[in-house]
Amino acid sequence: MKQVVVLLFLASTFFAFGQIRLASHPLELKKAKEYHQIINTSDRQNDNVFVFATDKEKTTILKYSPFLFFKDSMVTKRPDIGYKLMAGYSFGTDENPTIYWADSNFRSIVAVHYDLVTKTTSTNYFQLPLQRETLLHAFNENNIFYVLTKKNDAEALVLYVFNGGGKTQYLLDFSGFEFVNSKKEPINLSLILAVLPLEKIETRAYNPLFKATSKSKFYVRENDILFTFDHNINETQLFQLDFKTLKLIERNISQFPLKRLNGLSNSYYHENRIYQLTTNDEELHFGYKDFETDAVIKEFSVTKNDSITFKNSPLYAQVMNQRPKAIKTTAKFLKQLSSSDLGVTVYKTPKNLFLTIGGNQEIEQLSTGFAPNGGDFVTNSYFIPLNVYFETVLDKKGNHINSKPEPLATDFIGQFSYENPQAVLQSTFRHKNYYINGYYDTKLKQFVMQKFYDGF
Repeated sequence: MKQVVVLLFLASTFFAFGQIRLASHPLELKKAKEYHQIINTSDRQNDNVFVFATDKEKTTILKYSPFLFFKDSMVTKRPDIGYKLMAGYSFGTDENPTIYWADSNFRSIVAVHYDLVTKTTSTNYFQLPLQRETLLHAFNENNIFYVLTKKNDAEALVLYVFNGGGKTQYLLDFSGFEFVNSKKEPINLSLILAVLPLEKIETRAYNPLFKATSKSKFYVRENDILFTFDHNINETQLFQLDFKTLKLIERNISQFPLKRLNGLSNSYYHENRIYQLTTNDEELHFGYKDFETDAVIKEFSVTKNDSITFKNSPLYAQVMNQRPKAIKTTAKFLKQLSSSDLGVTVYKTPKNLFLTIGGNQEIEQLSTGFAPNGGDFVTNSYFIPLNVYFETVLDKKGNHINSKPEPLATDFIGQFSYENPQAVLQSTFRHKNYYINGYYDTKLKQFVMQKFYDGF
């Protein structure tokens, strides 16, 4: 009985440390759930916190101070239901938001500016030529709403910038750059993006491993956008788009070489360092370099006969959301990893750097039984996800340390979501040095914000 009490105490302590209720506000979203949306975010220029909530009929805006004291609100009729998606937002110097609403195919966008002082709105309408372009991403960064597309008939991307209710666009022409595969055969951007879709990596938040395994990534920084491509095992090819000059600058950073030429590679950018990883079923090389100079700062290498000395967890294999199982040897781990989509993530905790190195794949499962209505005995196949990985902790200087990985805010949020099915339409963002998870409580008819932070 004592052991049960101790376990319950530890579990409750784990959860209590990760969660603090910040604020709540009455909110009732009417029926037609398909129109229910919530965005919880902050104005980066002053840290005011906003809630945008909508149903089929109205839009509710809540404004809070940086310390989550209620400041103001506004309720108004939502745009025509043809603009079904609340796609993004921007903030002006007047501290008022503009919400960008899009139709289902993203060809039509309406920008609605909400003046919380006068309780009035103003609108602008825009069209995107998506019959000639392919939508890649729509995202918010630094108080601005962006739409990124790929031209269907050219080696070029188009970046649409929505700010203050207006729109500007920029052509990112990649036609003058050379792309080659691992065999040094010429390829182009269109082929890369068709096979390896572009993934946005959050620079201020934790990114799960499945996002990091993409070989085509982009990172939005304060003054530029960084595109990285790892289609070639020999190098990471990257492009910087400077917001001031609007020029693309190409760089190539050599990968850590494998003794046997065939294998996998990938990279991850974090705070002016480029982390690179190469592997096959016989060896693994991992390290990081100075982003500006390409100089190697630290490198780790292991063979299938070695123990991985720079890990802070067992070697894990995890099927779907089941409990991870330990892989006993490096050889078995590398064999699984070499059949996966390879990746590494880097996340700064309050004390250290937390890394996950691994990969994901889909494995085939078979089920047998009789077909309905007395039919024949049949065998069906289906695929389920398998992740193989280990965790590593580095100090702020990048040296490996023997420290047990602490739980992350995302772990606490996941636990809360699992235990509270009434908490729907969850919206999470980083605020100061912690995370705010906002949600609609379907039982209490409230919008609630909670604080979650990394570690105990």
